[in-house]
Amino acid sequence: REAIGLVCEAVPGAKGAVRRRKPCGRSLNSILGKSNLKFAGMPITLTISTSSLNLMASDCKQIIANHHMQSISFASGGDPDTAEYVAYVAKDPVNQRACHILECPEGLAQDVISTIGQAFELRFKQYLKNPPKLVTPHDR
Repeated sequence: REAIGLVCEAVPGAKGAVRRRKPCGRSLNSILGKSNLKFAGMPITLTISTSSLNLMASDCKQIIANHHMQSISFASGGDPDTAEYVAYVAKDPVNQRACHILECPEGLAQDVISTIGQAFELRFKQYLKNPPKLVTPHDR
């Protein structure tokens, strides 16, 4: 919520929570990272699968981010006071750990967060069916 609020303040014309929340007591810098508004307001194509979450600029087809599911540690969205936003925290070699915020107009935030949840659930079921083999010292 804090990250969504910061983006709404920084991006002109962003629809955000009007109500200001009390700031979080702990520093969010380690989670939020530095603000990067390079793609703010840009229409994107979001692809969600059991292996990754991919963000691509709709107009020029540039890949903005491709996060493997195991690198995503948290996802939230569709809260009443930030109903048009989804946020997720992912780690990648370029940005380290960062919070990514997607504006999802027309009630799509709930669908997006549900789809991310389904992808995690299906991935976990796949893991249970075929868990990785343990590596023994002799296999190394």
